[in-house]
Amino acid sequence: MHIPSGYNILVSVTAAFGSLTYGYAAAILGNTLEKAAFYEYMNLSLEGPGAAHTTSIIAWWNTILYVGGFFACMSYTAFGNRYGRKSGIALGAIVSVIGSALQAGSVNPDMMIVARLIVGAGMGILLPAVPLYQAEIAPPSNRGLLVGIHASLIGYGSMISGWIGVGFFYTGGNVGWRVPLALQTVFPLVLLIVVWFLPESPRWLYMHDRAEEAKKVLIALHKKPSDPNHLFAQKELFVIKNQIDYENSKRLPVWQALKKRSLQKRFLIGFLSMSCTQCSGLLVVLTYQSTIYQSLGYSAFMAGIFGSIWSVLNGTGNFCGGMLGDYVGRKKLVAVSLVILDCMLIVLCTTTYLYSGTDNKAGNTAAAVFTFLMIIVYATGVDCASLVYSSELYPGEYRAIGVSVSLSPVLFWGCIFTGAAGPAFASIGALYYVVFIALTSVMALVVIFFFPDTKGFTLEQMSAVFGDDVVDMYGNIENAKDFINEDHNIEHADLDKNTPPQAEHIEVEGETKTETV
Repeated sequence: MHIPSGYNILVSVTAAFGSLTYGYAAAILGNTLEKAAFYEYMNLSLEGPGAAHTTSIIAWWNTILYVGGFFACMSYTAFGNRYGRKSGIALGAIVSVIGSALQAGSVNPDMMIVARLIVGAGMGILLPAVPLYQAEIAPPSNRGLLVGIHASLIGYGSMISGWIGVGFFYTGGNVGWRVPLALQTVFPLVLLIVVWFLPESPRWLYMHDRAEEAKKVLIALHKKPSDPNHLFAQKELFVIKNQIDYENSKRLPVWQALKKRSLQKRFLIGFLSMSCTQCSGLLVVLTYQSTIYQSLGYSAFMAGIFGSIWSVLNGTGNFCGGMLGDYVGRKKLVAVSLVILDCMLIVLCTTTYLYSGTDNKAGNTAAAVFTFLMIIVYATGVDCASLVYSSELYPGEYRAIGVSVSLSPVLFWGCIFTGAAGPAFASIGALYYVVFIALTSVMALVVIFFFPDTKGFTLEQMSAVFGDDVVDMYGNIENAKDFINEDHNIEHADLDKNTPPQAEHIEVEGETKTETV
């Protein structure tokens, strides 16, 4: 197995400052809603005749975040295709800084709604921009690990938000809620500065007739002492070049290309893969964890502690899931995890229904423990693997729009499920989990019987998984069936087999070497 270079990992981690931004922004409102001073400042009442109005406003704040995110996610495609993958990340950072600043400075509920809409738009741009970039710089055997950093740091972003909430829990006045909101600007500001020092995606460069730059980026990304002649980079460039040239010869506008069953299947599977994550209900637990833990008899402070521990498990589980997905494959990992998660949802629903609001300490503790067990299974087996899966399905020409469509369910379902959660918990309580039990059961069956495995293929070789012709390691066009039955690992390819080597001078960091390509 090819081990990614330290520089490749560093680039992926740096881009994931956008993931930290997403995770922090998605979770910070939960901490804010624990502050009595916040309600006083916003002139909102938690009791009496005004309580219903407050519940409605909170639902708006939660929902509008995902509304803004959904539309921004779907509109990211044009920008990312035209101006580059780095520019898309930079745009998400700029919008996130503006929205975060407005949120921290909000003076009334209406201004908070507008700020949350803009914050959501920044999140919606970063959600596809970061994993798309990571997938296009990652070697095929480590794509799960490098793209999994995105999922992992989303979890750690919510973790940082949680612990900051704990740290400011006893801080009185407006400082106690304004400062945590203001700190949301830190990650996108750092990202906006460092993104310009990252290399552009080599695949985007090649698709825009900048082959020499693509080659230099690949060499820099994969440069290691164990590969002094940059053979891995040469092989990957060879595969990228031949497949993209072949696809460009048959290029169609997306509305015409979507008439092909294979591309339709890719888009449908991409959309369903991320729907798996939202149908589990874990986003609702993240958003309403303070309410959930307090309903189980824990204080607001302990609810904050539990929420922070929950986020630690989320980030760590996603990191482990990235490595595990490279080893066992995405499909198998998601399918098994969904079945386990469904069983846990049944137990959580039952214990919460029976013991929430009672003095049964053992029952309430069991319900709380299962929220922790669920996030471990979800993060390790569903969240990260689904995200990696959705980022690798598409041919280069349609990859930006494909990743945007694939990740839009996070925001689409997030808008629906979190918007309904407040009234649902208030009216039917734990029975709201029945919705997610049913949906998770359906999604497990869909994954088992409908999803193909993508483990080990380069992004260019993914066409074979969906039945399209593909260019092999030696420049030959093969049908999907023949290609799947062969060794497609670029590490095993011998480029001299069908293509005569040519001496070529490659300049890397001021150093000129003669290579064979």
